[in-house]
Amino acid sequence: MVNQKTNTPILQSLTRPILLLGGERENVILLACISLSLCTVGRDILSLILAIIIWFVGIIASKLMARIDPWSTKIFLRSLQYQDFYHAREKINTPQSVIKRTRKF
Repeated sequence: MVNQKTNTPILQSLTRPILLLGGERENVILLACISLSLCTVGRDILSLILAIIIWFVGIIASKLMARIDPWSTKIFLRSLQYQDFYHAREKINTPQSVIKRTRKF
């Protein structure tokens, strides 16, 4: 009994991304705030139409982006944070390393 292994199930509800209206939660909330503020600040029919267009186009774009990668915004923001630390490409003045290999047949 002491050496018996126990299996711990990983529940899908703990690893599933949190989506709102099919898109990332933060993106949809930010989009709603922008659309509502444009609608209330403008106070005319043109700003209302523009807010509705921005809302629907933004929701469609957010849904498409969430289908590809549900965590894309968080990954992008994290990559901006480490951009100064880690360069994805080598610098222009980086010396090329020469690797000498010997083959044994």
